[in-house]
Amino acid sequence: MKLHLLFSVATLCVITGCSGDSTLHDLLPNARNRATPLSFGVHVTPDPATNPIDPPERFSGYHAAVDYEVSAGELEGDVPVYAICSGKVRFSGYAEGYGGLLVHDCRIEGQRVTVLYGHLDRSNLPKEGKRVRGGQIIALLADANSHNSGHTRKHLHLGIHKGKNLDIRGYVQSETKLEQFIDPETVLPSFT
Repeated sequence: MKLHLLFSVATLCVITGCSGDSTLHDLLPNARNRATPLSFGVHVTPDPATNPIDPPERFSGYHAAVDYEVSAGELEGDVPVYAICSGKVRFSGYAEGYGGLLVHDCRIEGQRVTVLYGHLDRSNLPKEGKRVRGGQIIALLADANSHNSGHTRKHLHLGIHKGKNLDIRGYVQSETKLEQFIDPETVLPSFT
């Protein structure tokens, strides 16, 4: 009986992609060496004096994610984005401020989370309800200043929200609200 159950679980993993897999994967090629001027928890306003990017963000608050920049050589080419973990797609489409956006659920360090990838080319995003596997290419970064990039620079906004509720905020208005999120650089394999 136990052997039959183990075989069934193994077969299910092969078929579904093992959505319970807790292995974390890199999100971009060479992630460790990318500039991250808008790091987790940094406070910004649209004022250039308090904003580390040029042109400055149009939002105010504490950044609840990390922005991974592209190199000069990647401005014109395709930059693949990989799922950092396995789970079901909860949102796939357009969102104001992000352009192309994908959110899926998974487990990180035994905790349920939703993972948000912003500023994506929407042409081939996985559909809502579909399962993605950690390490799978889920999108390409959107071109700079396009509708898909949210009319901003070419970069990846990666946020990890604790719990199962869908929360697509890129900024929060108090430092205590940052506790609802995980700093990606504290859990991703390139940084741990």
